[in-house]
Parts: sequence; C-alpha cells; structure tokens
Amino acid sequence: MHSRSPLMPTMHTEAVSPRALDHFVCATRDVEDAGRAYTRLGFHVLPKMRHVEIGSCNRIVQLHDTYFELVGDLERCTPALAERLTARFACGEGLAMTSLTSSDLPGDHAALSAQPDLTVDRILNARRRIAMPDGTDDETDSHCFYVWHPRSTFLTLFLSEHYKPHTIWVPAYMQHPNGARRVVRQTFVAPDPLAERSYFERMLGATAAQASSDRLEFRTPRGETVEILAPTQLATRFGAAAPPPCAAFRGHGVGLRYEVEDLATCLELLVKNGVKHVETPGGLTVPGEFAAGVVTEFVPIARGARS
Repeated sequence: MHSRSPLMPTMHTEAVSPRALDHFVCATRDVEDAGRAYTRLGFHVLPKMRHVEIGSCNRIVQLHDTYFELVGDLERCTPALAERLTARFACGEGLAMTSLTSSDLPGDHAALSAQPDLTVDRILNARRRIAMPDGTDDETDSHCFYVWHPRSTFLTLFLSEHYKPHTIWVPAYMQHPNGARRVVRQTFVAPDPLAERSYFERMLGATAAQASSDRLEFRTPRGETVEILAPTQLATRFGAAAPPPCAAFRGHGVGLRYEVEDLATCLELLVKNGVKHVETPGGLTVPGEFAAGVVTEFVPIARGARS
C-alpha cells in the first residue's frame, strides 16, 4: 500500500537510479486482430479493455517484470496524442513507445521537467478495468508521463508507476502456452545511434554499455538489454526476419526478445499454428508481419535465471 498520493510531489535529488523496462506499447489498427495474432504466437492475451481517461483500448500480455500492450482506437485519444501515435501507421503497425519503471513518478516528473531540452507531458492516469481470475472486476491505477523524443515520436521513452500492481501482474495471466517468461531485449533502429545516447542515458539513468557508429547498447538493473541499431545492422541482427526499411520517421522500435521455458515446445506451437519463423543457432525469430509489426524472438531461459 502506498502512503502518498500518486500526484503529490516528493523531494528528488540530482542522482537518478537506473531504470528497467516496464511495458511496451504496440500501435494496432485492430486490437482484436492483433490479439488473435499473439494468441497464435502462443501468448495468453487478455480481453479488450479501455483506458478510462486516455480513450484508447488495449489487449495485454502479462509477463514477469513487464507487459506487452496491443493498443487500438488511437483516434479516440486526446487530439494531440492521437495525432502523434496514428502517424506510426505510415510504417505499418508496430512498437510506438516504451515505458520504463519509476518508484517516484512525481519526483521523476519534476526532475525531468527541469531539463530545458526535454518535452515532458503532464502525469496521466492510464486506469482501465480488468476482470480478475476469481470473476470479480477491479481497476488498474497506473500513472505515467511521456518524455517526447526530439527527433522521432517512436523512439520516445516514458515513465510509469503502478499503485495497484496486483492488477498489472496476475500470476494466472502470466502462464503462456509458448512458455514465455520475460522480455530480455528490446531493439530500436535509428540512422545515427550515437545521436540517441544523451536521451537514452538520461531516461534509463545509466551510461551506455557499448557505443559505436552503428550500435548503442544499455543494460538495465534486471539485466535486460536495450539496443539501438543503425539500419545497416538489421539484416545482420535478424537475418531473413529483418523488418523492411522505413523512411517515414527517424527511428522506432522494431523487436522484442522473450525468454521461454522450453524452445522445442515453442517451436512445436508455432508450426502447429502456421506461424512463419526462422530458426537460428540461439532460438527462433518471427517476422513482424506475424506479430503486429514487431520482430519477435524466442530464446531459452538463461542458465540460472529460472524462478
């Protein structure tokens, strides 16, 4: 139980604690179609719900530590947000924004708002109804704010804090036929990865683990990898499943990597459901056309990471 109001400012310091991945927003034209695609991938996809105050609808895939959000009805958001997010369809469906964790959302909002070169929106309540496994209804209480990327909306990171986490991570909903446990890597593409270093370092609260002209990489406190690749590296990274180039905007999210309990079970399910995939030495890769625009990787759970 939190003792403070989510909108009550708290004191903050200049030091920023490193942040982990919280959830992934995937823009879809039809959230029900996208949900069926993720069901074929072997995920347990929750029924359609609607953000009470924001206006959009979603279907959620709950995972350990994070969740994946298929979002639809973007035109029903506030006009400014709708205009920003529907532009994603110039390159088809796919990742639109990524949330990072916050344990003091008002304090983080004050600290980032004080930086003159960042465009920071007000704190929003992304509450929505959720049907619980026992048949009762509950409502989430998740607050967030966007810190708009200066060159591309779709490289935007934002911060979220969940005041009712039991509605966000429900053990019964985190059991997936494909054995997925958690997201361990997110991949972005941008023409000049080094140009993104300052923004990503400030948002993640960490310095880059690797930095070169064609690749920027960060590690979160949970060991997740966030990477920004130059377009020339996509074929090397994803092989035959690499996404097609898109010049409509400067950078966007392209892929997520999931750890699964048993790769053979995951492969059997993909084959049974007729999902195109590429077998690699380290796992399985599904092209974005079968996953609402997101290149989707499945790899075995790292040794010692089972819980």
